[in-house]
Amino acid sequence: MMPRTIKILSGLWSADSNPYGLLILLFATIFVLAPLVSAQMLSLLFLKIGFSLIVVVGAFKVTARAWVRGLAVLLAALSLAMGRLGLPFAERTIEAADMLLSEAILVTFTVLMTKQFLPRGREPAQRIAGAVSIYLLLGLIWARLYQLVELASPGAFQLPDSESLNTANLVYFSFVTLATLGYGDISPVGMVARTLAILEAIMGQLYLVILISRLVAEGIEKPEQG
Repeated sequence: MMPRTIKILSGLWSADSNPYGLLILLFATIFVLAPLVSAQMLSLLFLKIGFSLIVVVGAFKVTARAWVRGLAVLLAALSLAMGRLGLPFAERTIEAADMLLSEAILVTFTVLMTKQFLPRGREPAQRIAGAVSIYLLLGLIWARLYQLVELASPGAFQLPDSESLNTANLVYFSFVTLATLGYGDISPVGMVARTLAILEAIMGQLYLVILISRLVAEGIEKPEQG
């Protein structure tokens, strides 16, 4: 039991391994931590820990370069410090820098994961896990963008009177938009926020259509080649 556990944990940090560990971490952060934080059952710090782990594990997953991994760890430490320490002066500047850096890293290793886990030759289960991980990462990328918009222009999103805007709410709004559910409980009212919401909805639809059509086409080609 212990060797198997060690093997699974070591797989989280090795480049070019399977994406299952990252997928589990994404699900836990998005569908467990975020709702609990939104319901005020957990502190926002737990969600920051989840985001930090995603950044670190994602960076370790897609590259073996020490400087990229070091930057990811440094960014995670900065984000956690922001959650623990009060920084009254320049807090917004540091928070914006944290968001921009994490956004850049998320975008970078999303692109690298696309090249690494979606090409032919991978096991079907790994390709599916990679595709789902990338879809979830897209939702987090847009959630970060919404955070930046709200930081730059407070009031860019309209919520019900009983709620206040926080990271968990923006994660929820991002995935509702990505899946084009459109419940309307959270609404973008600023022009930049509206434009980003439209782009995310289009991205979500195009990703699914292109991915499914590609997998179907490859499934048709294999029997013909056989």
